[in-house]
Amino acid sequence: MNMRLLLLLLGSSALAADPNVKPDDVAGNEAVKKIMETRAGRGVMRDDTPPTPPEEALKKFKTRSDVAIDLMAAEPVVEQPLYASWDSKGRMWVVQYRQYQFPAGLKIISYDQHLRAKFDKVPLPPPRGEKGADKITVFEDTDGDGFFDKHEDVITGLNIASAALHGMGRIWVLNPPYLLSYADADFDAKPDSDTPEVELSGFGLEDTHSVATNLQWGMDGWLYGANGSTTTGNVSSANTKNVKWEGQCIWRYHPKKKTFEIYAEGGGNTFSLDFDSKGRLFSGTNGATRGMHYEQGSYGIKGWGKHGPLTNPYAFGWFEHMRHEGDNKRFPQAFTVYEGGLLGSAYEGKIIAPNALHNLVYVSERLPDGSTFRTKDEENLLSTPDRWFRPVWAGVGPDGGFYMADWYDTRLSHVSPIDDWHKTSGRIYRVRPAAGAPKLKPFDLSKASGDELLGYLSHPNEWFRKQAIHEIEWRHLTELGPKLKAMPQSLETLWALDALGLADDLPFTSSDPYIRRWCVKMVGEEQNRSAEPLLKMAKEEKHLEVRAQLLATAKKLPAKAALPMLWAGDAEDESGHLALLAWWALESKAEKERAAVFDFLKSDTAFLKTTLFRDNLAEKLSKRYALAGGEENLQSCADLLALTNDEALRGKFIAGIASAFEGAEMPKLPESLTQALNDYIAKQSGGDLTLALRSGNADALKKALALLSDKTASNTARIAIAKTLAELGKQEAVMPMVNILKATNPPSLKRGILQAAAKFDDKRIPEALLLGWEAQIAGDKALREDALRVMAGRKEWAQILVSFVNEWKIPAKQFTVDIVRQLSLFKDPEIDAAIDKHWKGLLATGPTPEKKKESERIKAVLKTGLGDAEKGKIQFMARCAICHKLFGEGGQIGPELTGYDRSNADFWLDNLFMPNMEIREGFGAYIVKTKGGQILTGLMDAQDAKGIVIKDMAGNKTPLKQTDIESMNASPISLMPEGLTTGMSDADLKDFFAYLMKK
Repeated sequence: MNMRLLLLLLGSSALAADPNVKPDDVAGNEAVKKIMETRAGRGVMRDDTPPTPPEEALKKFKTRSDVAIDLMAAEPVVEQPLYASWDSKGRMWVVQYRQYQFPAGLKIISYDQHLRAKFDKVPLPPPRGEKGADKITVFEDTDGDGFFDKHEDVITGLNIASAALHGMGRIWVLNPPYLLSYADADFDAKPDSDTPEVELSGFGLEDTHSVATNLQWGMDGWLYGANGSTTTGNVSSANTKNVKWEGQCIWRYHPKKKTFEIYAEGGGNTFSLDFDSKGRLFSGTNGATRGMHYEQGSYGIKGWGKHGPLTNPYAFGWFEHMRHEGDNKRFPQAFTVYEGGLLGSAYEGKIIAPNALHNLVYVSERLPDGSTFRTKDEENLLSTPDRWFRPVWAGVGPDGGFYMADWYDTRLSHVSPIDDWHKTSGRIYRVRPAAGAPKLKPFDLSKASGDELLGYLSHPNEWFRKQAIHEIEWRHLTELGPKLKAMPQSLETLWALDALGLADDLPFTSSDPYIRRWCVKMVGEEQNRSAEPLLKMAKEEKHLEVRAQLLATAKKLPAKAALPMLWAGDAEDESGHLALLAWWALESKAEKERAAVFDFLKSDTAFLKTTLFRDNLAEKLSKRYALAGGEENLQSCADLLALTNDEALRGKFIAGIASAFEGAEMPKLPESLTQALNDYIAKQSGGDLTLALRSGNADALKKALALLSDKTASNTARIAIAKTLAELGKQEAVMPMVNILKATNPPSLKRGILQAAAKFDDKRIPEALLLGWEAQIAGDKALREDALRVMAGRKEWAQILVSFVNEWKIPAKQFTVDIVRQLSLFKDPEIDAAIDKHWKGLLATGPTPEKKKESERIKAVLKTGLGDAEKGKIQFMARCAICHKLFGEGGQIGPELTGYDRSNADFWLDNLFMPNMEIREGFGAYIVKTKGGQILTGLMDAQDAKGIVIKDMAGNKTPLKQTDIESMNASPISLMPEGLTTGMSDADLKDFFAYLMKK
């Protein structure tokens, strides 16, 4: 162990945060106290494994042969480190999150189903608010030997402080709900005053595991941050008020203009972010990929049920995480793109992503994937058997080393109201070449001459290049303008000129696509610049990333300049990003600049013929107007139809209008739109009958009922008509549906008809199913279970159903656990008595003697060895594959299992017998009661301006309008049934687990 570090650690007199906060300290009422005392934690909870002393833990790491790892700081100097940054003197600023997980001075008055807290008050900003245990410590290497020999706590008493960054003569501190800035004019790393300026207020505190964090200076002069997935925001600044969102996003704040905005939405749990040397933005994730790549103004995938909808209900799509090849264990939340120049070419430009759950660090190559990236794993950077190793932050220092903040704890999950975190541990590590520690002489860029700063613009370490540009901006060194313009053109010289306001003649035709890309971005940021050069680029630019920025910039520009730039989206892009960016740019003008949109579409008829418009924009645009509703928007739908005589394109417009009104009759439409729809229907020889039904066409109902009963018609057409009739509440459709269910018809047809029939509260439907059970329903497992779910969805139907079970007309063994749980929701004495009689043990969600006995049986069997994995696959496909994917095969109702710790038999047994122990994010069930009396349970598959889509255990999707929902609540119970191994022989078990645990 380095002697300077040892002295550093022994010399600390820091007091630890108060451990083990009791419920009485934070519970605002008895209901909350009871939850804190009784709710079981989910995920990786604390155990009795002892921590390993820092110097011993260091020896446990296994690294690549060309690197070594150094312990740079450890407890008691560092406890619960969450984030780090470097200032212009190369000092490392470390935020110690010692107050976590309960804010000091606040009382919890309620929890939601995801353990998000509501507090009794909004804390005051420091120094007026309650003092917490969080602090910011600055580490320094004063003699340049490559190790810290000095540290100082510069700001203490903070309360849920998540990031700290120096710049512009100020110390910027994220202390949700606030972004604070402390003056530090003399750059001694100490605030000039105890009272900071409140720059932003309104960041959510509901889940202190996923608050706003990870401050980064962008090369555009904005201060960027990430917001986690389970907090909300309602943020205001001096010049921007009430910017609201739910869940994860990337946001930014302009320190001079005092404006705040969402830069991009979505992702996993976005608790990290990084800009690469080209100015591109990425974040890690809590999923099984390496993370997200964000374009300005983009929308990304979210867990809709838990994290809430996007801020734009008309997004009509989203970016997925970067596609990944390699290890798919979750979750690489910490993230950095290594461009430090120290570790060698094998690492330059690669993603280095620590995985706190599995105690290792990935190295992944970034490869082009259309206009975005995909990732591919290489050899891991390092790993350790020390389960306490929990790297929560990663970055690259001025010395070029790769740094990690290690939370150091056996516990990792936040889904527990018990504060049993190990608050007195934490480490800072550095990975460097095996040849020796880097030695960096003390420096101070804040005092460097202009020529010295210009010299740093070609430094091999990206950190120096960027920090020099920041200093040029913060010190407003305009005298460097002529020299910058005379230097070889690079992104760095462009950034520096832009920072000084001297980038006059932008090099739009540069041979460097990333210079072109940044020029395009600058036009969007400063709208006093001419957009004329961008119009030509939109059609002629070859580089897909530049095209992506053209579309992102178009979203920010006025419609007259922006709309011709949509041509940039008319290019082959396997990622699909360009088409989405084009839509978001067009959508941003749809209502606000409606006249300009139609002027463009009328004047540029060639654009209407592009693949982009016909296949990606036309249907979305008509849907956008129809969904927004109102006389003016519906007239815009008619105006779209009037744009062209091309029947295929008109069909796209009509399809968009129709999709907006799924589940309801159309409102009164403008006469021109009604005429256009009727003309279209007539020209189609009867046309789209489902659309005709919704438009109120006089003959449509008669034709629809005839088609529904027509045995020669396709199953697809009959099901489509049935769903439309059900959505419109046409009672005349019940008898034809009943006849289909009673007669001999393909199970696929019956399943489709059944989902439509479920919307009608008519006893003829359950009677048809029950009276024809053996002959027409029970023979097909999927149809049988669908029928049981449908009947369990209405109280009266459920009462009839259980009476048939009581009379032994329906076998009780045909009921799955999710169906029985749905029956239990009615709290009806008759139904409850049947549950108690037939399925009492099926609803037991905790430990039972029977489960323990079965678990011990399996353990004993597995100790004798595993069986045939190929035979085990048959067991898996029969018992698990309807919900779970393993090795690329199976369903998607539950989490994919491939990336879990499958070699651990205890993992499988815990989840088989206690699936509610940890419900993976995004796979929590919801219970929805409709105003029509139907109860549905399942996953929230989608959410938008119209409503939601619920997906049941069989994958059936039911769209519901918000206006039709009486109540919706999250279920604390997993959809996964317990006791899947019941009835399996010893041989079956050995084969089954051989497949589950196959490498």
